Amino acid sequence: MIKKLGIPKEVKKDEGRISLIPQHITQFTGLADIFVETEAGLGSGFTDKDYEAAGAKIVTTARELYEVSEIICKVKEPQPEELEMLNSSHVLFGYLHLASNLSLTKTLLEKKLTGIATEMIMDGKEYPLLIPMSKIAGNLAVQKGMQFLEYSSQGKGVLLSSISGEKNSKVVVIGCGEVGKSSIHKSIQVGASVTAIDLNEDILKDLKNKYGENIRTLLSGTDEAISEIRSADLVVGAVLLPGRKPPTVITEEDIKYMEKGTVIIDVAIDQGGCVEGVSPNTHSDPFEIRNGVIVSAIANLPGAVPKTSSMELSTNLQNYVDNLLVENWFEEYKNNESLLPSLQIHKGLLLSEEVADSLSLTLSKLV
Repeated sequence: MIKKLGIPKEVKKDEGRISLIPQHITQFTGLADIFVETEAGLGSGFTDKDYEAAGAKIVTTARELYEVSEIICKVKEPQPEELEMLNSSHVLFGYLHLASNLSLTKTLLEKKLTGIATEMIMDGKEYPLLIPMSKIAGNLAVQKGMQFLEYSSQGKGVLLSSISGEKNSKVVVIGCGEVGKSSIHKSIQVGASVTAIDLNEDILKDLKNKYGENIRTLLSGTDEAISEIRSADLVVGAVLLPGRKPPTVITEEDIKYMEKGTVIIDVAIDQGGCVEGVSPNTHSDPFEIRNGVIVSAIANLPGAVPKTSSMELSTNLQNYVDNLLVENWFEEYKNNESLLPSLQIHKGLLLSEEVADSLSLTLSKLV
């Protein structure tokens, strides 16, 4: 039986990405009828004609798309207006980040649909659909930080780039996974003085071996690490616990000690944030000022560069869509150790231990 896969236009504020680009949907001809909401690809530089040429059918409204589709393949978690259109027959496939969103999790459970969190698909010990967005987010964290440090943003008026070889600015990166490593590399490239903070001594050792005198490495929670955080020009919070809410690594007390105009970029906000008391921001309203310190927590940070992000996302996502297009796809997910962690909600059952722990909900098990 031919599956019906729908690609809606993203409605989260300032979100221009699309889950699959035209060149990557041609391979599903014969396996699925592909429906794309009109103008869904414009933010990423792709027109309706591009999708039609690739074999997709253009539908004029989101409601029509949800009505004709079995699989909803999207980028971000569904927004309130999208939740109304979801039902128990749908398979929702996208970045769900449920560990930080009790309301969304409860609603999806009540809908009795299937929710697959693409960020939790695994390949060995890695997360192939999280890594490309993490690398982009790490670069953007420094790019945004440079902008917010400008005087016009009420920042310190500090240039991260070195002048005449002098390192005249200080960047601290907390959490050295893919986001953190990308932020570190970008900061060193522009000539900032960089400190990396992490719990894993092996990761810190590798960073020191790679960058030598260009980086300082410290273990999390030490007095030295706290001092570095409080004296930085730019702090990037890049802590990630896959599928779980991250710990708080920048406290209100830390913020009180920081110089006015310091910038904090909380890249962990999709999972709930790593700055105490943080609230999500948008690209058009990108930060709040707390005790003179700029705190930015943009929940869809890679959405700032939708064309680059969509191409990277689609390149990786296409490899996993076909798993949903076979008749016994559910058995495939149940019995595949790479796919099973992403199967988080099914017919009213919460199947993710990480989400259950983070939200204090009851974990169910598949029989």
